[in-house]
Amino acid sequence: MSTSVRGACLCGSVAFSVAGPYRWFAHCHCAMCRKHHGTLFGSGLGVARAAFRWLAGEERIVHYRATEAFERPFCARCGSTVPAMSHDERYWHVPAGLLAGDPGVRPRSHIFFASRSPLTPIADALPKHAAYPPGVDLPIVATRRAPDPDAAVAGSCLCGAVAFAASMPSQRLLLCHCSLCRRSRGAAFSATLPVSHDAFRWLRGAEQIARYTVSGRSYSAEFCVRCGSPVPSTPAGSPAALLPAGAVDTPLERLPATHAHVGSKAAWHEIADAWPRYDAEPPREPLA
Repeated sequence: MSTSVRGACLCGSVAFSVAGPYRWFAHCHCAMCRKHHGTLFGSGLGVARAAFRWLAGEERIVHYRATEAFERPFCARCGSTVPAMSHDERYWHVPAGLLAGDPGVRPRSHIFFASRSPLTPIADALPKHAAYPPGVDLPIVATRRAPDPDAAVAGSCLCGAVAFAASMPSQRLLLCHCSLCRRSRGAAFSATLPVSHDAFRWLRGAEQIARYTVSGRSYSAEFCVRCGSPVPSTPAGSPAALLPAGAVDTPLERLPATHAHVGSKAAWHEIADAWPRYDAEPPREPLA
C-alpha cells in the first residue's frame, strides 16, 4: 500500500483520502466527461475500495446519474465533481484534480480519443484508445447535442437544463492550472473561452445555476444545480463572459491557447504542447 493522498472539493466540504496501487489512471475525452468537468478532458484514478476513505462531507454530495452505468456526483455547495463508485464495484473512480498531493503515478492512457474536443492539443506519447480501453465491455452512450445553428458558439450542461449561446466566437483558449481551477473542475486544468459579454445570452436554465465564491478571493464557480456541470461565468462589470470549453456543443476550429499558473500545476500532469506558459497570470489580451 502506497502513502495516502488527501483530496477535497473546491469549498472543502467533501474530503477523502486515497492510496495505491491504482488500477487505472487515464485521461477521458468523452463528451460526458468534458461537460461534467467543463474542460477538455477528465483525468481519473481507479482506487481500490479498501484504499479509499471519506473524511468529510458525504451528506453534501448530490448523486446525479448520467447513464445506467455511471453516476456523476458533485458537491452541492461548490459544484466540484467528486469520487464515484466505478463500473467495477471493487474500485472508486477519483477525479485526479481534487488531489492535494502527488499520488506518485502518472496517467497511462487517453480513452475516448475519437471523441476529443478539436480544441485539445495532445502531443504526449501515451496510448490513445478510440473509446474504452481493451478489457472494458460497456455500452457507449451517444451524447452529442446539436448546437443552436444561429449562434457562433453554443453549449449546454450535461443534463441539458442550462444552455447558452454567443453571437461572436472566442479568439483564444485559456488553460489555467491553479489549484482552485483544478479542484473546481476535478481535472488537470480549467479550459475557458472568453467572449464579449454583449455577445453572450442564456438560452434556458439561468434559474438552475448556483454560484460558489471562495472566501476572501475573487474566484467563483458557477454550476448547474441538477447535474453539477460548470456553466458560463458572467462577472458583473466584466467585458467578458467566460465559457467552460467542455460545455460547448459547436464544433470549433483549433484556437491559440495560453497556459496560466503553470507554477501551480499538478505534479502528475505533463504539458506537452508548445503554447505559451506563464507561472502565474498571463498578460491581458483584447477579446477580439
